[in-house]
Amino acid sequence: MLDQSDHEARRDELRRRYMQAEEHEGEPVATGGVHHLVLISSDLDATLRFYTEVLRMRLTRLVPNRDDPSSTHIFLDMGGGNMLAFFDFPEHEAVPAVRGIGSMHHVALKAEPRQYQELLATLKDRNIPYSLHDGEEADSVYLRDPDDILIEVTTGR
Repeated sequence: MLDQSDHEARRDELRRRYMQAEEHEGEPVATGGVHHLVLISSDLDATLRFYTEVLRMRLTRLVPNRDDPSSTHIFLDMGGGNMLAFFDFPEHEAVPAVRGIGSMHHVALKAEPRQYQELLATLKDRNIPYSLHDGEEADSVYLRDPDDILIEVTTGR
């Protein structure tokens, strides 16, 4: 088993090989950012209640999934010109995701300090479990959606 110094040496090697030098900072990348991320919901009503009432996102689009006519594709405005989308698959078994290669660990959302404080108040009012990274004043709060998807809301401090 590797010790911590081996892990840090590997991180240093990755930084050396892949981090851009300062002279390249500000150069455009080959994409324009996130259009939307898509997750799978076991219950669109519960998902919509959570994301619209707790995280105060707005439903902007609800259409059939082009690949499966029994499935619905919803789009939520998560701010900053980015969308969070969900599919449901009502005619398929709902199997929870397993942490592993190719799976997403968590979704991290940005918030201004005022938005962060409003979210904390909402979580308390609704008795929604959460954990704080660095306290209630700022940094990050972690919570889970109805399908146990880990959500981080951070002020980026």
